[in-house]
Amino acid sequence: MRRIKNGRIYDTHTAARICCTGNGLSTTDFGYEDSGLYVTRRGGYFVSGRGGASSRFAFSNGDGYVGSSDIIVLSAPEALAEAERHADADTVEKYFPDMLEDA
Repeated sequence: MRRIKNGRIYDTHTAARICCTGNGLSTTDFGYEDSGLYVTRRGGYFVSGRGGASSRFAFSNGDGYVGSSDIIVLSAPEALAEAERHADADTVEKYFPDMLEDA
């Protein structure tokens, strides 16, 4: 998927996929989401995917909400939080080394 947001190009074909962020629900579930967290070559983070009428990819068509597909731009802290929820520790350390510290 390729989208332009705020004058910047986000493309899943040229960005590195950090991890899967989907929820594993059935495609018939309104909350269904099939998505992934990506980082661009310049360090921009985004989630790309599709989802049902109750997912983060839903939009209002005037009569209610419908599922859709899109790219959602994330800040570095938002991307870190997304990775912490969905990726293993090694992956989080690989993509966010400057944002982590020992407890």
